Amino acid sequence: MKKRLFILFSLFIVGSAIVQAQIPEGGLNNWTPSAQNTYYEPTGGWWTTLNTLSALGGPVTVSRTSDVHSGTYAAQLETKQWGTFLLPGLLASGNFIMTAPFIKQGQPFTDKPTRFKGWIKFTSVNGDSSAVLAMLTRFNKATSKQDTIAKALQIIKNSILEYTQFDVSFDYINTEIAPDSILLFFTSSAGGNGSPGQVGSTLFVDDISLEYSNGVQELLMPEFSIDVFPTPATEHLSLSFNTTNTEQFLCHIYAIDGRFIQSFTPSEKNHQLDVSEWQQGSYIVQTWIGNSFVSSAKFVVVH
Repeated sequence: MKKRLFILFSLFIVGSAIVQAQIPEGGLNNWTPSAQNTYYEPTGGWWTTLNTLSALGGPVTVSRTSDVHSGTYAAQLETKQWGTFLLPGLLASGNFIMTAPFIKQGQPFTDKPTRFKGWIKFTSVNGDSSAVLAMLTRFNKATSKQDTIAKALQIIKNSILEYTQFDVSFDYINTEIAPDSILLFFTSSAGGNGSPGQVGSTLFVDDISLEYSNGVQELLMPEFSIDVFPTPATEHLSLSFNTTNTEQFLCHIYAIDGRFIQSFTPSEKNHQLDVSEWQQGSYIVQTWIGNSFVSSAKFVVVH
């Protein structure tokens, strides 16, 4: 019985993604307390954990921490014992469900990034390893399953005492098909030396991003959030920042193919753009404070 949950999560790593919701803004710098006020979850509903199992007496395995690479908070994932079960800390894009493997995987996504990046620290117990994974998938009507389009996986086999960047390239199985969803997955125990995991193995995660072939980066866990609406936009686009101190920001807009569009400093929390003359397609707005890349958001223009 002790290995049961860990085996389920090992199968989870190679499973298929299921479309659920949109990528939120705010990421790991914004956390919301549970209804019982016994733990915190990442705000926005895009990320999920196994913390809901605490309602059944399970331990909290993912928590916010001020031990960060940048910003206010990061995620701390710790493997814990729950009776005869070994419960890894899991952070994934998806929704929690009350049946094994407890997480519906994946969120909508249609682009083709080339690299999966972020910052991590890891404490390995007795040779345990951790893992970071990104998978792009597309629903196959013929089989009623999600086909894997590309995968970026890194197993961390040794302790990492200071925040260190992981930078993993996507291995595309099919370059002709666009994905419809993305699974991002982090676990504090991926098994090591034939072990199903070790209590106390701890993974810290912060500042996750995707990079495209043209060098454009999309920050998935921004320090400051940007809401863009409507998307798709036809004539005007509104950008809303989660702070009134916008004079510190410098925003750059790029087309998804890497073309530079414009730069601006928002004069207030809500900023308007005229996109009536822009080409149709996908765009990314990047927000910088000095030399620090602190937020991004994608939007689409159609006419």
